[in-house]
Amino acid sequence: MTATRRRRIAVGQLWQESHDFNPARTEASDFVVERGDELIMRNRDASSTLGGLLRRLDAAGVELVPTLAVRARPGGRVAGEVYRGFRDEIVATLRAAGPLDAVVFELHGAMTAEGCGSAELDILKAMRAVVGPAVPISVGFDLHGHIMPAILRTLDICTACKTNPHADTAEAGENAADLALAMLDGRIRPVTAYAKLPMLPRGGWETTDEPLATLHRMAREAIAAAPGRLLDVSIFNVHPYRDVPEMGQAIIAIADGDAALAERSVAAIAQAMWRWRERFKDDFASIDRALDRVAARDPSLPLVLSDMGDRVLAGAPGDSTAILRRLRERGLALRGVHPATDPASAARAIAAGIGATVRLELGGGITPGFAPMAIAGRVLHVSDGDFVQKGPYQGGQRSTLGPCAVLDCDGQTVLVTTAAGMTQDPAAFTSQGIDIAAHDFVVAKSGNHFKISFAGVAVPLVVDTPGMSTHDFHFFPYTQTRFWPMHDLQLDAVPVTFFGADAPPARRAVL
Repeated sequence: MTATRRRRIAVGQLWQESHDFNPARTEASDFVVERGDELIMRNRDASSTLGGLLRRLDAAGVELVPTLAVRARPGGRVAGEVYRGFRDEIVATLRAAGPLDAVVFELHGAMTAEGCGSAELDILKAMRAVVGPAVPISVGFDLHGHIMPAILRTLDICTACKTNPHADTAEAGENAADLALAMLDGRIRPVTAYAKLPMLPRGGWETTDEPLATLHRMAREAIAAAPGRLLDVSIFNVHPYRDVPEMGQAIIAIADGDAALAERSVAAIAQAMWRWRERFKDDFASIDRALDRVAARDPSLPLVLSDMGDRVLAGAPGDSTAILRRLRERGLALRGVHPATDPASAARAIAAGIGATVRLELGGGITPGFAPMAIAGRVLHVSDGDFVQKGPYQGGQRSTLGPCAVLDCDGQTVLVTTAAGMTQDPAAFTSQGIDIAAHDFVVAKSGNHFKISFAGVAVPLVVDTPGMSTHDFHFFPYTQTRFWPMHDLQLDAVPVTFFGADAPPARRAVL
């Protein structure tokens, strides 16, 4: 009897969310890089899309062919030579791997590299050129990915996580792996329907907010009504801080050989989203209102304040001191933890050493219009800033603050970092010896994911602060794209485009 050959599936990750208006480039030192067996071992148990696809493929008994896993915190555009180095290494690894049955990857979907408006499109084209047209490529994206027809022409499966905050990133990886395996088994012939709405919601980005919650419920109900036939529906809310063509909300449905079913699912959601576009709004607390909430809080738990305008997880620099500044202006006797990106101040504090008192001009060095804040404090702790996120978002993955220092500034704890830190995770603070429970509040440079990561640790509150991750899109000089509400666009119809072996040859219009 001839032994059945194990399937060989290449796996990897390229993850960074780019803020095209952030003047600070994302450099090689900002990336965590894993190769070979390290890629598999370090990510097998991670609560990430890569972790989910690794576990699913491993359970299916395939031979995992690791390429490269690289990820950096959101930030400015990736240095061109850095991205090209990663791309070329992935391509070289695929070329050297020999025959492959499939490629299953985690990509963010919103990475800009210098000279390359869509790193994902570029890397997918390069991978397709190596593996050929017959090898399935399946990708699990972030739901803030910028998906366009050119991307869909390069791959077979395009799926995303379905929640924001992203509590289901691992499930996105599992889904990408499951659909790839189903293709290889001949159990499905995927056809994808795609629609793009030229709009950026002015709020209500969380998937528990209305009307987005209803749109996602519509997607789930459509899948439940066609079990085994409608395979996936993903709503891509797109990262808004990118100046690239074709910006907007993308809706994608994958059906098993049934283009009409995929089209109906996409059309229903696209029609409702455009009809309800004025309903996407937020009502965040002002800094003063947030500080008042801290003062009146139940003392059993601190609050965690979302610095909405300076969200590192949206690609902002993390150099704002707006909450600390207002706290001092009001003279409130509250103890807070305040992270700030400031490489020069971090270096000065580290050089001074633990126990020394230093005077710094903190923050405000990257974001246009911000100014430094004069502080004096005693150095409590210094480190290289490396830590492991505890999740549930990206739990188990390595991250870094860069060389950093913790200062006591008249009762305020200031975390001065070289790199913009992923402070949506409590481990960013506890890894530096900061006792969150000993404070009245902690500032997180995050707008959504901090809520699930700080559950049971601190009570979340989103704060309307200034900075480069504001929802006021008039703040940004977009040049390459037009979208509602920046432009008074009227839509008579939205084309639905099809992809896949059983896809109709022409586009159809809905609305």
